[in-house]
Amino acid sequence: MVFNGISSVLSFLTIIPTKSYDITFIAQNMYLFPLIGLIIGLAIGILSFFLFSFFEGFLLGFIITAVIIGITGLHHSDALADLADGLMVKGSFEFKHKVMSDPRNGTAGTVVLIFYIIGMIILVTSIDDKSKLISVIIIAEVLSRYSMVLQCYLGKSAWKGMNSIFIKEMKNKKKFLISNLILLVSLITFGFNFYYMIACLITMLSSSIILLLIANRSFGGISGDTIGATNEISRFLIYLIHINF
Repeated sequence: MVFNGISSVLSFLTIIPTKSYDITFIAQNMYLFPLIGLIIGLAIGILSFFLFSFFEGFLLGFIITAVIIGITGLHHSDALADLADGLMVKGSFEFKHKVMSDPRNGTAGTVVLIFYIIGMIILVTSIDDKSKLISVIIIAEVLSRYSMVLQCYLGKSAWKGMNSIFIKEMKNKKKFLISNLILLVSLITFGFNFYYMIACLITMLSSSIILLLIANRSFGGISGDTIGATNEISRFLIYLIHINF
């Protein structure tokens, strides 16, 4: 049962081909998001360990960033662009929903996505220590996945859709506790600096709650795009603050 839960969430969050699962079953296992983040982080970290010996500078940063974003099939990156479009457009909640549901990115979404990718390349490139790079990758993937769990636990649905199922399932306090334990163990095991871990936690919590408040004001609640965008923004900020450690 646990293996099916892990497999279902892995299939949802990545392009890794696994058995097809019902969306309700995936939502019931959302509390495992940080564990999948750990698995993804370890996989990318190991790859980065070997790439570090053959590439350097912006080329290395570009390859690692491409892997980080590409392994999710650009799903959450697209959510970031949709959220930017929704925040920039004027109108009712329904009109904003229509704009965010449009498969075509608007100007705001395109600009934000470009800046995000360029920023990630620069930040990854700035890490010149192999061990530190691996640690940052793992911590960023775990915390960014946890940020989605946190938003669903705290938030309400802006409109009926796939997000509603995840939000409903994450109101389970026992599952939320398990998710927190996975997060804690991952940070203790792979964190390279205690103060960096505290800074990462505070940054992730702050960005998740701020985005939650912005979404409540702009859309009347959170949506799948808000949740996915929170993942990307949390990851970006965790790479950003490593500069001070």
